[in-house]
Amino acid sequence: MSRKAELEIIPEMIEIVLRREAKNRSSDQALVTMAAELLERYLPDFHERPSAISWRNMRERWGSCTTGDRTIRISVRLNGTPDYVIACVLLHELIHLRVPGHGPDFHAYLDRYPDKDRAEAFLEGFEAGLSATPESLLPEHSEPR
Repeated sequence: MSRKAELEIIPEMIEIVLRREAKNRSSDQALVTMAAELLERYLPDFHERPSAISWRNMRERWGSCTTGDRTIRISVRLNGTPDYVIACVLLHELIHLRVPGHGPDFHAYLDRYPDKDRAEAFLEGFEAGLSATPESLLPEHSEPR
């Protein structure tokens, strides 16, 4: 297959992957259920609870928490990723219900999650993949000339 043909087929392949992933997407209710499980397991000393949790279009962040109204939003870019990744991002936002910054207290809570390092590595790789251009993914483009 020529390089031009490879570049032309990429949108079709992306569409196939997106359709397959759409079948595996979770709902807002799945996030609420996961949050309850995370609070019980890793933050049993927390009394703070979110008022709402939902998937949202977010380009710059994996998640966000508004402490004033206790709402949590998780980026739809993560919908369809492994549960341990979503759980880590959700736990991160749940901790913000009590701890607004990312200081030592915040990290002490987040360190309770045993898959934190694995999830963070996944997110770094995922971010790198999202920022790669289709041309940069071609084998001949990655080798020195």
